[in-house]
Amino acid sequence: MKYSIYQIKLSKAQYDLINAEGHMAVPAHVAKMDMTMDFSGDKIADQASEAWDNGYYTHVCNIVAENLNEVFHIGNIGPEESIERLSSMHSISVADVIIDETGEMVVVSSYGFKAFNSKLEKAA
Repeated sequence: MKYSIYQIKLSKAQYDLINAEGHMAVPAHVAKMDMTMDFSGDKIADQASEAWDNGYYTHVCNIVAENLNEVFHIGNIGPEESIERLSSMHSISVADVIIDETGEMVVVSSYGFKAFNSKLEKAA
């Protein structure tokens, strides 16, 4: 199955703003920090849905895998031939969104994956 991977990516201008005014100056950065700090996983689905609807995510790659656990494995250690890179990306981690061919959306949580529903057309 082919999975689409989305990550919150910040521009140089956003990093400059964070450096000048602090972490709270860039809403996309705040959203990612909040999801990263949700160790219980109780809020991450709602947070990811809101970040998605606000257009914070960028489609960075597609991965061919058998299941979500394999997507996570490939997105962290390969093999590279299973990854179709569309943009620069970091390894798959908490707050990243994975969408399967049926449109099911999950966010990577501290422990596993959390499903959520949102508007697919909103992402970059």
